[in-house]
Amino acid sequence: MKLSRLKERLSHGADVCQITQQKIVALENAPEDRKRLRQFPTVEAAALLGVSESYLRQITKEGAEFTCGTVAGNNYRRTFSLNELHWILDGLYEKTGDERYRRRRNPAEKLQVVAVANFKGGAAKTTTAVHLAQYLALRGYRVLAIDLDSQASLTSLFGLQPDTDVEPEETLYPVFRGEADSLDKCIRPTYWPRLDIVPANLSLSQAEFEMPVRAQREKNFAFWLVLRQAIQNSAMNYDVVVLDCPPSLGFMSINAIFAATGVIVPVPPSMIDFASTGQFFRMCSQVLEQVEEIDPDGKEVDFFKILIAKHNITDQNQKQIIHLMGANFGDMLLENPMAVTTALDGAGLRKRTYYEIDDQVGTRQSYMRGLAFLNAVNAEIEGVLLKAWDRQESVRVLASPSAA
Repeated sequence: MKLSRLKERLSHGADVCQITQQKIVALENAPEDRKRLRQFPTVEAAALLGVSESYLRQITKEGAEFTCGTVAGNNYRRTFSLNELHWILDGLYEKTGDERYRRRRNPAEKLQVVAVANFKGGAAKTTTAVHLAQYLALRGYRVLAIDLDSQASLTSLFGLQPDTDVEPEETLYPVFRGEADSLDKCIRPTYWPRLDIVPANLSLSQAEFEMPVRAQREKNFAFWLVLRQAIQNSAMNYDVVVLDCPPSLGFMSINAIFAATGVIVPVPPSMIDFASTGQFFRMCSQVLEQVEEIDPDGKEVDFFKILIAKHNITDQNQKQIIHLMGANFGDMLLENPMAVTTALDGAGLRKRTYYEIDDQVGTRQSYMRGLAFLNAVNAEIEGVLLKAWDRQESVRVLASPSAA
């Protein structure tokens, strides 16, 4: 096949992929043809707020202090928007002063920047990053999700088409080129309250080639601090920043690691991924050693955690590898694994995240099991963040919705 013919077929394939994704988003979100966030039934809303269902019904009924919600169906049960839940949460904290209801960090608590990184593709980095960001927004934190991967999977999950909805100057590309020193022009709101995004597209792949040129051209250019400085200049109104890193240890990932106050490394429990993770750690160690020679006081992290991802709970071989990982990584390994379920795979096929599903995908048992795994993982990470802030309260794992 001649290159000209191959080029045509590849271009056609790219167009088909883009059109297919647009149709899926339009079909799943008709009649608005754009992604939107679902309502939350009382059982989920109570879990998100950390109150009982009866107490939530009491304070939101007609004439009560926090009257809100939409009465659904003949049974007069209420559903709530996430904006309404955030309003109740803030009101409860203002009324009681109870730390359980406080989400926003105070001036003494530093901005937490969580890098989700692993230089091996297919390790569930984007799945981990997007669900962590959405979980934290559900809980009431102010979150900024930054897509550092030129494949822009995180961007797509928020309903944006990287090729048509995002211009290069609306990504981190100008920041890495030295044309901007903040994120002000590339932060955009999402349909999730308290969750903004810095999108990505293929322009970021060009930045990987331009960064070494810039390093040679600019004397004393600290290439590893570009992202950290941009975040510090424009993201201080957030509580948590979540970085979705590319599957490589290039300039993007190095910047993410040096911008991060904590790192999450998703690792599927296979021997190939276990070995690859060791190489990732070795390369990170070498990069940190080289930078430390130039900037001895330039980096500290509050936590570095390994997440077991894509866990098949019935696979005995995986259980052996998980035991091996626990023996070698100790307290670096998060206790809760993220399991693979039919419902999680089904949500991805519909261009939705698990937290956006408003009906069951696959069997209800699979759906409930997947939600339980997801909430347990994210609650554990939230606990790690609270510990970094020296907060004493514990995190209660969100209850899975019942049939109510």
